[in-house]
Amino acid sequence: MQPIPKRVTDKNPGFAEPSFNTLLLDMNSIMKMSLVDLRLSSDGVDYGMVFQTLLQIKLAMRLMPFEYVYAFYDGEQSGIMRYDILPTYKANRNKNFTKRRDDTPYNRSMDAFCAKVMEKSRKQRTERVPGCESDDERFERERLVVMECLENLYIRNIYEDFVEGDDLIAYYVLHKKPKERCVIMTSDRDLTQLISDTVYVYIPKMKKLITPENHASEIGYRHENVLLKKMICGDPSDNIKGVKGVGEKTLLDNFPEFRKRPVTLEEIVEGAKRINENREKEKKPHLKWADNLANGITDGEQGNDLYRINRRLMDLGRPMLTSEAVETMESFMYAPMDPEGRTYEALYKTLSDNMVEELLNEDEFSRFFSDFTSLAEKERKRFENTI
Repeated sequence: MQPIPKRVTDKNPGFAEPSFNTLLLDMNSIMKMSLVDLRLSSDGVDYGMVFQTLLQIKLAMRLMPFEYVYAFYDGEQSGIMRYDILPTYKANRNKNFTKRRDDTPYNRSMDAFCAKVMEKSRKQRTERVPGCESDDERFERERLVVMECLENLYIRNIYEDFVEGDDLIAYYVLHKKPKERCVIMTSDRDLTQLISDTVYVYIPKMKKLITPENHASEIGYRHENVLLKKMICGDPSDNIKGVKGVGEKTLLDNFPEFRKRPVTLEEIVEGAKRINENREKEKKPHLKWADNLANGITDGEQGNDLYRINRRLMDLGRPMLTSEAVETMESFMYAPMDPEGRTYEALYKTLSDNMVEELLNEDEFSRFFSDFTSLAEKERKRFENTI
């Protein structure tokens, strides 16, 4: 790489900063993906999520040399700020946001509805082994083990009670250094709305880095249109309804420009109107989905304010953080990590105490964690330079 001439860096100081790589881990996504890995110790304790999570992070560490690695988690009451906007938010999951809500007849009726949905979801979940802990119980137990392991591997654990991991990741991306290249590791394709020339998304199941250049070919439409697609189609995984009768296939089949260039909501609304205007000229009946799209009709709780509410719920360009979360991010970003207590001996003890037997063989332990050695050395050196 040719050095940048001094006359250029004098006028543009940012150009003189060395470039570096940072790995951002969407931990709830990674751990839930890893929950399918069932591994029992000799005492019958399941440690599959711990092993698979560490394995997936280990493989991601091979993508490029990373100067920093951050692990972001959903807080215990994460999502409550979106719940305050849309009371049915994540009502299809085992979430309970009723602590902060006013006791009004409307809120009581919504709470009852959400509880009914959550109970149905709970009954539909089956335990992997009868009589054993549920997936939720196993997730919480193994999550704590993962966090302890990552601390010893010089990976920063970040979580805040009322904040979702996606918002923490978005905040980081929006406040990163100009020369910093970020890789977001997640199984959630919605995070590709954060992609730019210096922000990529790594999807483990695809084993690919998603970039501005390949997003359309790999995902099916331009990365600039991710948010708009979600505003129109909603997000079933979070119980966010979209336009009635409009799914991703209908949208992309009728508006191929989603695949070719950035588009706006106004364009799509006008396009939906033209579809039915042309059908009128041909003396054909209106397509109901096109009328719904043109008028923002939904069967969700957003009512006549569908597009505005969905934009606010899903726009990671405006992440939802508490003031405490902002303070946490500002204190964690680029801060040196004290090496005291962070040792491979401590890591081994954590794995041994929690019976992660597959990694307790000395040779296997060394091989498995060799990909983390360079990061630990960088962090120790960075701390020494601050003393």
